This record gives sequence, structure tokens and C-alpha cells, in this order.
Amino acid sequence: MENKKILREYRELNTDKTLIEQLNDPNYNGPIVLKGIFQEAGIRNQNGRIYPFPVLKREIDKFQELIEEGRAFGALDHPESSIVELNNACHLIKKMYFDGNKVLIETQVLDTDSGKNLKAILKAGGKVGISSRSYGSTTAIDEETEQVNDDLSLLTGDIVSQPSVKSAILSESLIYKHKKLVNENPKLNKINEILDYIKKEY
Repeated sequence: MENKKILREYRELNTDKTLIEQLNDPNYNGPIVLKGIFQEAGIRNQNGRIYPFPVLKREIDKFQELIEEGRAFGALDHPESSIVELNNACHLIKKMYFDGNKVLIETQVLDTDSGKNLKAILKAGGKVGISSRSYGSTTAIDEETEQVNDDLSLLTGDIVSQPSVKSAILSESLIYKHKKLVNENPKLNKINEILDYIKKEY
């Protein structure tokens, strides 16, 4: 089991024709609402993590209190802190619920500075996603998969342009392939042992 850490999972949000029309209509004064998949339970995601259904459902149920109280704010880009500061809030989550094993989300863009920046990005045709931000530990199942543990705590969802862990995933994949290659080739393994010996002695 690993120590607790921030867990982030990215999903692209829907930007359909209706949303674009609302953004470009100077007479439209209604809310700008983004919708999409927020999380999935029981399957391995793009980060190699599996969120057990009971654990994820518990956290989604707990999050309903923040939604009902109007305190489910999210930031534009991931903040350095685990706390959502109001001066960086760009959206307010209105709904979060299960549909099968998928967690769906509906969130309203705010008229804050960050919210206006988001609207400008969407109006120009930019694509954005929702990235869940949680805190908890994981347990490795194999070289490429880990399961999220029962100590998970869902913090919120942030609007981002792409997965923040894309380069990390690539690095982990290359490390895994290198280890596999060495383990499957005794000659490479012997060469590595000799190089390690030389480094220590000289």
C-alpha cells in the first residue's frame, strides 16, 4: 500500500451545438452548463487505476452535501493546494450522479474572472475536460494497474485542457517495458550487473 496522494482522472466534457449557440448569442442570459462523464467505477482507467464501486459511490453520495449547500466549486486548472480558493473558482457543480458504473456531472460556468476565461476558450471552439481531484492511497495489482483504497476522499473536479499526468504515464510505461526487456533477456541483465559493479568500484 502506498502513502496517500492526490489522485486526478481526466475526462473530456461535451461541447455541443447548443452550448456554442448560447455562448455566441448576445441576448442569452441563462446559465452555461457543461456536461459529461466524471468518473467510472470497476474498470481500469487511462491512468491505470481502478475505483471500486462501493468506494466511489460512498464518495459521490458524500459529495451531494456540498452540491446541496452550493459549495461544490472547481478551479480552472489544478491548483497547487488541495483547497479550492474562491478567487480561482470557475465553475459550480450542480449535479453528480451514477448511471450504471459511470458518474455523470453537470456543472455551471461562473461569471468570475476564471469563469470568463473559460467561456472565452469555449466560445473560440476550445476543448476542455473535467479532472476529478481526490486524496487517497492505492494498492498495486500488477506492473500497470493499481486499485484505489477505502481511504479515498473526493475533493472536487477541476476544468483542465488535458491530462496532467500524460508525461508521467509515458515515463511509467517506458520504465515498465525496460524492466520487462531486461528480465526476459539474461544477457542484458548480466551487462547491467557488470555496469553497476564498475560504477561502484571506479
